[in-house]
Amino acid sequence: MTATPQNHQDRTGRDDRGVGPGFEPRDVPARGVVRAVIGLFAGIALSAALVAGLVVLLTPRVGPEQPQAIGDTRPGPAGPRLQVDPRRERAAVEAAAAAKLQGYRWIDGPGRRAHIPIDRAMQILATRGWPAHPAHPAPDRGQGEGRTP
Repeated sequence: MTATPQNHQDRTGRDDRGVGPGFEPRDVPARGVVRAVIGLFAGIALSAALVAGLVVLLTPRVGPEQPQAIGDTRPGPAGPRLQVDPRRERAAVEAAAAAKLQGYRWIDGPGRRAHIPIDRAMQILATRGWPAHPAHPAPDRGQGEGRTP
């Protein structure tokens, strides 16, 4: 009969090798670590090959451009309209806006509604007051509730 060697423990719980209780005395096997690293790099290489294959498959193939006949010259698409003189163009836009705000004109035919300058409209509202809508008549100003005549 063979006896299994038993490690002798002292009062602190350490055995002959100086290892305390709950400590794993075996090392991690080197083969497992090497296999994991190789598997990681193989996975990265496989992913890169898959992406490269998809790029090749999904890239549109454009053949060589066909030469055009001399008489078949069509103009290409128009480019963006660039500002030649931004200051002059801004001044023209501001002048048009000021003329529209300060000018008189009919909006929807003669005799119906007219566009007048803002200053003149404010003067008319100050003298005449806000016009009452026919569906909602203006309240009687002299006999309001809570006011004394």
